[in-house]
Order: sequence, then structure tokens, then C-alpha cells
Amino acid sequence: MKVLKLAGILFLLSAGSLLCAGCSDDDNGNKPEPEPEGKVQDLGDGSQSYEITGNLTLEYPNTYILKGFVYVPEGKTLTVEPGVVIRGDKASKATLIVERGGKIMAKGTAERPIVFTSNQAEGSRKPGDWGGLIILGKAPNNAPGGEQTIEGGVRSKHGGTNAHDNSGALEYVRVEFAGIEYSTDNEINGITFGSVGDGTVIDHVQVSYCGDDSFEWFGGTVNAKHLIAWHGWDDDFDTDNGFSGKIQYALSVRNPQIGDKSASNSFESDNNSSGSDATPLTGCVFANVSIFGPVSNPSSYVDRAGDNGSSSNARFQAGLHLRRSTSLSIFNSLSAAFPIGAIIEGTASHELANSGGLNVANTVFAGHVRNFQDKQYWSNNTVLDPEPTNATETYIMRTGGGNQTFATLADLKLNGNYYPASDSPLATGASWTNTKVSSWFDKVAYRGAFAPTETAGSNWTAGWANFDPQNTVYPR
Repeated sequence: MKVLKLAGILFLLSAGSLLCAGCSDDDNGNKPEPEPEGKVQDLGDGSQSYEITGNLTLEYPNTYILKGFVYVPEGKTLTVEPGVVIRGDKASKATLIVERGGKIMAKGTAERPIVFTSNQAEGSRKPGDWGGLIILGKAPNNAPGGEQTIEGGVRSKHGGTNAHDNSGALEYVRVEFAGIEYSTDNEINGITFGSVGDGTVIDHVQVSYCGDDSFEWFGGTVNAKHLIAWHGWDDDFDTDNGFSGKIQYALSVRNPQIGDKSASNSFESDNNSSGSDATPLTGCVFANVSIFGPVSNPSSYVDRAGDNGSSSNARFQAGLHLRRSTSLSIFNSLSAAFPIGAIIEGTASHELANSGGLNVANTVFAGHVRNFQDKQYWSNNTVLDPEPTNATETYIMRTGGGNQTFATLADLKLNGNYYPASDSPLATGASWTNTKVSSWFDKVAYRGAFAPTETAGSNWTAGWANFDPQNTVYPR
């Protein structure tokens, strides 16, 4: 059996998405009504201090040019109607910041998603063309005093004591070509959540071609379902400072030519930057996640800066990089096609794994160069840890953990892309007995982000997601 090539997977999913996008006429062959024409309007003045002065609605079919830092301050609500396109200005590092006590109500639909994208023309868009979305709340974090200024060069603080704080809603929303390094180690991500409470609704959200992390959470309790991280630059799902929300159904896919100088992971998780045991602990729980890295052939893959089988300087590390006293848990998921499947780094993190604070359970590892090791490797520019001991492997492959390893992607029996066939090892094997997944989560039988393709409605990306935003023509 041949090894399933990741490039083929990308093509098939993209093609499938385009085919679905073309099926908009009704069964009688009638053409849909033409879309109304809208206006192009500015949102922001290009400075780093613009704030809306009252409740504001961005109306369909208008298109908006986001310019500079635009703040939604406390007591104000920004409403975005379904189908609205907001294009971020590159020169002014356009960024939308929803401050504590402010709200964004961006509730798109599968037929008419809301799109935040680059203001560059199709064919010339790049990761980091604009800033991104920053949403801040009053839920707890573990910074000293429970409050901190969000990274990215903005003025705003986040944090408080209200776990149920409500910052609004993001539903059927896409964020494309965002994510910039404002200064060294001070980045704006695709979407940054700072102490956002679980009164906020996050569902069906895609971040594509981000110039830093696709999604990053600093503290907070917000939950989410149906997330997509597509061809990001640094990490896909980054959790810090006591984030304790729950996430179910998430897909991440990496492009072999797009990776960060710090070495890209799908998951990167810390309790905080110092690795202390400050509370609340980073105790977020993920379930039904599928992550696909850049490795198409584990037996011949070489990952060095400038020498990874392409002309880029992309660098990759692990599907799961869990370190610095994190208590993150991941259940019923898939990690595939990275140089390393999982790294649990540091004595504190291993102790948490052994005591049940950190959990990796009923999860599949497939197509990795190496499944497990204990140290990050880019510090010494060596791909694989030469030390023979491997506490990460001992923990993850423990009896009763329900985790499995497979040598290749082909062993997963995917139907040409990311969707398991009914005889795939992903089609069954989920377990919901751990108390961390006993509530809130849908108790599905399958592992990974998608039900078997024979199941009606298994593809929750259909209709609203876009896997070719570079060539999408948006209103101008």
C-alpha cells in the first residue's frame, strides 16, 4: 500500500470545497437572484487609537476597509451582519480590538459567512498582511494580580473574576492573512482571546494563512466548537496563562513551506512563561481534533532550516508540545504527519501527566518521523532527541490510555482527505469516561474532527469554509 501524500489530501479537500461552493443553483436549474451592490467604507482612521463612539453595525452588502487599531471600548457593541467582508489595511497594521466590557456580534451563516481578510488583491496576499482580531474579557487568568496587558502593542488589559463574562459571538467567521510581529516576541495572532468568558459564543471559525499563531488563548474560560487552522505560520492552538475552556471539533493543516523560525507546532501549551504553578492552571480540554503536519514520507523526511525538501526556511517540530506546567488535556483526537507526534517537556509536566492533571487519551498518532520525545529539538538544531529514555512515550502508551500509533497516513483509511471511512481506526475508539469530558462535549463514537464519511452531515466545513483564500475575489 502506498503512503498517502499530504499534497494529494490538500488538493482533494480544496477541490471538494470548490465543488460544494459551486452547487448554489436550485434543483430546477434556476439562477439565484443577483447579489445587491454595496459601498466600500472605511472603519478606522489609520491611527493606533481610533475607537467607536457608539454601538455600530457593519451592514451587508457593504465592504469595510479596517485601518489602524480600531477599539470597541467598554459598553459598546460592534455588530457585523452575515456576508460582510472586512479587509485589513497592510500599511497601518489594521487590527480590531474588543476591549473588556465591549462586544462583537459577528454571527454569519453557512451560506453567508463573515470574512476578515487582506486588503491586497487576489494572487498577492500573504500571511501578516494585517493584524487580526483581539477579543478581551473579564474572566480569570493567572498573571500576577489577575490582570495583564495583551501582547501586540495595543493599549488594552484583560482579566477579572467573572468566568461567565460575555464578549459577544463569532459564528461562521473567517480570518485570513492576519497575524503580525508588532515587535520581538510581541505578536498579534489571527485571533487572540484574552481572559474571554464562557458567556461568549465561538462556533465555526476558520483562521487561514496567519503570520503567527492561528488561535491563542491567554487565560479565560471561553468554549468553542468547529475551529479550522489552515496553513498557519507558527502554532495552530496556543494556550497560556490559565486558559480553562473546552474545545470540540477542530482541524489544523500545515503547509510544508510555511513555518516559523521558532519551530512550528500544532499545539503549544504553557501554564505561563515561567512554568510556575500559578492558578488558575492552564487546564483547557480539547476533544475531536485532527492535526495534519508537513510530513508526507516519514522515512525520508529531513527538517532543517533551509533544508526541508523545499526552497523555504520552514521549520516544524511537534503535533503536541506540552510544557511549563501545563495541565492541558486532549481526548479522542488525531496527531498526524509531524516530525514528532508529542513532546511532554519538563519534570513538572511529566508529574502532571502521571497524576492526571495533564491528559492525552484515546488519541491516534500516525505518520510521524518519531511519535514521542521529551525535549524540544530546535534548541540544538537536532531533529530527534538522541537520549534513549522517553518518559513521554511511557506515559502516552501506558496501559488503559487508549492511545494508538500507526506508521503512515494510509493506515488511517481516509477517504482521500481528512475524513475517515467507516473501517478507519478513527471511526471508533472514543471514550468519555474521564471526568474532564463528562459534561458539555457531544459524546460521539469517533476520534478526530470528523465522523465517517458515510454519516450524514459529517463534513462540517462545507459551505462556509474556504481553502483557497489566495484566489478568492472579494468586493472592492
